[in-house]
Amino acid sequence: MATNQNKIDIQLTETELATLETAIVVIEQFAARFAPVTGAEKRNLVKAPDGSGDWIENMLTLADQNNDVLPRNFSADPIRRDIKLDKVLAPLELRLQRALERIDGARFLARSDAFAALLGVRRKLKEAGVSGVDANLNEGLRRFFGRESKDDTPSP
Repeated sequence: MATNQNKIDIQLTETELATLETAIVVIEQFAARFAPVTGAEKRNLVKAPDGSGDWIENMLTLADQNNDVLPRNFSADPIRRDIKLDKVLAPLELRLQRALERIDGARFLARSDAFAALLGVRRKLKEAGVSGVDANLNEGLRRFFGRESKDDTPSP
């Protein structure tokens, strides 16, 4: 009857959910220290190209070695702090991105499994003449099921 692809079958315990919630709160509190940057702001700021880390380090070294030709109010300390911040945040960002990709994948599989299984349920209910099967279809579902009726084969 139903398509049971079962790509994921995980139940999170209350303890696991509480642990995850706590971790997210800690990350959110930590990240609140950083000002959000809008797309418009990013477009108006100088963007360091990929792979510019060595150049930045070299320029800082040259600035230190040639401080006498730079303006008196030039200070390398804020630049050093910026470089250090970037270096410590980069691997953390990568780890968070990987974790989010796994969460996104798990959500995708969970929705896909449920949808695939319920396609068969819908088909059987429609065959049995049960009313209300398609009562709450949004535009995306109408298009999806419209395709299905045209070629008479359900899409997974």
